[in-house]
Amino acid sequence: MTGKRKLWIALFITPCMLLFGLIYAAPIVTVTATAFTRYTAAARPVFAGGENFAALFRDKDFQIAVKNTLVWVLLQTTVHVSIGLGMALILHKKPKGWKVARTVYLIPNIVPTAATGIMFMLLLNPQFGVVKGLYKLLSISGPVPNLFGNSRYAFVTVTCTWLFYSAFNTVIFLAQLGSVDKAIYEAAAIDGASPWQTDRHINLPALRGTIGTCVLLASVAMVSQFDIIYMTTRGGPGTATLNLPVYLYKTMNLENNYGKANAVGVVQIILGLGLAGLIRLLFGEKKSNRETEAQL
Repeated sequence: MTGKRKLWIALFITPCMLLFGLIYAAPIVTVTATAFTRYTAAARPVFAGGENFAALFRDKDFQIAVKNTLVWVLLQTTVHVSIGLGMALILHKKPKGWKVARTVYLIPNIVPTAATGIMFMLLLNPQFGVVKGLYKLLSISGPVPNLFGNSRYAFVTVTCTWLFYSAFNTVIFLAQLGSVDKAIYEAAAIDGASPWQTDRHINLPALRGTIGTCVLLASVAMVSQFDIIYMTTRGGPGTATLNLPVYLYKTMNLENNYGKANAVGVVQIILGLGLAGLIRLLFGEKKSNRETEAQL
């Protein structure tokens, strides 16, 4: 590589690296540094060692927030991604009405998540929502439950506001399926392969890496999920729907404890990196990369 070529590469990379440093790297360094300080809105940071992390792991609310976050990660990476995969396999076969189904399925993912939260709050309102209408239709006596305000139902209700809307994953899967050579499908059809056999032996192996990508995106989304939870329950009732981002928000705004809040942010970063490493390990991305490099 000539010196002139290296110079051009450096010139093109430098703006990206500067943006990355200013927007991502610098805030991460700042959050990590201040996580080890006593820091409030009215006082400058004072070094406190691991005091904030010790306080976190003694806090039962923090433990519940971690548990809820991990449960949502598990549901999102299994049920949510599986629904998107199933829809992609169906739409890829282009059944009757597949264009309409694809459009309708995509609509909920276009709506901003904060608006989705408000929409579900109105739909499930015990005074005038659809649940009250169902009670009247089925002649059910008794009070209409507040699904967002009752600790028995809140976690499941909040989960259902996003769990089944997986069009984003479906689009990614369809894009990957569209890159599969049609000659492979033609050969499978000549050999008498059924649709299930085609999915099992052609489509699913072709989607292995894409599934890993969607699982990674889903897990990261759940580690940082805030708006729908805050708009519907604010982490309540009690701690029924409390997760790490909502816990961080409350720590910063209600307790005015920026150091502890930043410690929560560090835990989120570590959790996200740990999940990313685990997912790469499970889906064998390292092995695939080595095999590709060996072939090259």
